[in-house]
Amino acid sequence: MKKNNYKINRGAIEEEKRKTENSLLYQKAILFLLPVIMVAVLVIGIFFGYKSYKAKYNVESIATDNSAHIQEEIDNFNEKILKIINSASPEDENFVPELVDFNGIKISPLMKYHLEDLLFDAKNEGLSLKVVSGYISFEEQKEIYSSAVQKYKESSKASVVKAESYVKKTIPKEGECEQQTGLIVEFACDSDEDFEKTEEYHWLTKNCVNYGFVLRYPNEENTGGRKFSPSLFRYVGIDHAKTMRSYNMTLDEYVLYLSNRG
Repeated sequence: MKKNNYKINRGAIEEEKRKTENSLLYQKAILFLLPVIMVAVLVIGIFFGYKSYKAKYNVESIATDNSAHIQEEIDNFNEKILKIINSASPEDENFVPELVDFNGIKISPLMKYHLEDLLFDAKNEGLSLKVVSGYISFEEQKEIYSSAVQKYKESSKASVVKAESYVKKTIPKEGECEQQTGLIVEFACDSDEDFEKTEEYHWLTKNCVNYGFVLRYPNEENTGGRKFSPSLFRYVGIDHAKTMRSYNMTLDEYVLYLSNRG
């Protein structure tokens, strides 16, 4: 009788054990599937939520608008920094760019920090490079030009037409002077030599593009007839300056190239 009771108890124990193991397996399955189900629900929720958001706020249109806005900002910047003023593209007296003070000289804020770096590095090279002029207003240029014409007329006994023709090669009329942009600076140094013969000039021509500058009037081609001017450098930004050098282009040639490229 005891033997039969043992068999019954052992069978009950094994049955209980199987039930416990099955329960544990079920719980493990639930614990495994629950995160999967939650992630699936979350993904589905995000998907339909995004579709609803996109439909409501027209996300693709906004992204396109932002892209168009960024491109517009780039175009505006390039138009400003590559602006050319000459007899073929004059400006009126109302054009006054944004300006900042640089050691008593007005310049465009676009070039301020690069100009500071340029002068700092030149000084470390033992050079006496300095800026002697920057922005020139319409009225100031008018006085400069008129005075030069009158002086040449009196000294050479030339007619007004002849005097103006001569002076315009080195001094532009008001409205035709690119220094009105505030993006041109005139350099000088302590040497008594002509500037183009100095170490400062040679250092500038070699390194200027690293600071975003180019020699504005390297020759009489594509510069509105202006004579070579070793002291006038134009700020166009580092990327444009390096590209111009790699293409061996003057500013006029470069702007024409960009406009033709579209």
